[in-house]
Amino acid sequence: MRIDPKGTVAGRPALLVRQTLRHLRTRLPWGLSELESAASVEAGEGRALIKALSAEGLIEAAGRNAWKVTQAGQTLSSATAAKRVTRATAQRALQQFLGRVEQVNNDPYFLGKVTRVVLFGSMLKPAVERLSDVDLAIEVASKDADFDRARVKNYERVEELAARGHRFRNFRRKVAGIGKSSDS
Repeated sequence: MRIDPKGTVAGRPALLVRQTLRHLRTRLPWGLSELESAASVEAGEGRALIKALSAEGLIEAAGRNAWKVTQAGQTLSSATAAKRVTRATAQRALQQFLGRVEQVNNDPYFLGKVTRVVLFGSMLKPAVERLSDVDLAIEVASKDADFDRARVKNYERVEELAARGHRFRNFRRKVAGIGKSSDS
C-alpha cells in the first residue's frame, strides 16, 4: 500500500497517523495516554483522534478505555510513502542485490548462504513502468551442514560482534546456564 506523504488520514497528516499506528500496533490493548504520546498530541486531544481513527476503521475498542489497531490500521502502518521508481531503476537495484548475494555466498566470513531468490509482485508485470518496490523472497541456509558446529560458529560470531559494540535485540546469550538477553 502507498500513501501520499502530503495527504491526510482521519483529518491528520498521513505520515503522523502511519507513525502513530506503527507505534501502537504491537501494544495490546493500549489507552488514551499511549495514543497521545504516540501521536505527539497534547493531553486531552487524544479523544478526538480516537474517534477519527475509529471512524476510519483503523482502530477499534478492546475493552473499557482500551483500543487496538485493526487489520486496516496494520496495513496503513506498513504503507510506504516513497515515490515510485522506474523499471530501469528497479532492475539496477535487483542486479545490485543479486551481486551482494553472490558476494555473501562466496565469502567464507558469512555463515549462511542464499539458496533461493524469488521475485514476485509488480516487477513481473511488463506493462507496469513505475514500481513502488522490488518484491523478493529469499531462502537462507547454513554453509556448514553440521547443525551443532554451525550453531557454535554463529554464537562465536555474535560474541565477536558484541565485543565490537554491535547490539542484537533478539539474541539471547547463555550466562552460567541461564538465558539472559544481550540487550538488558
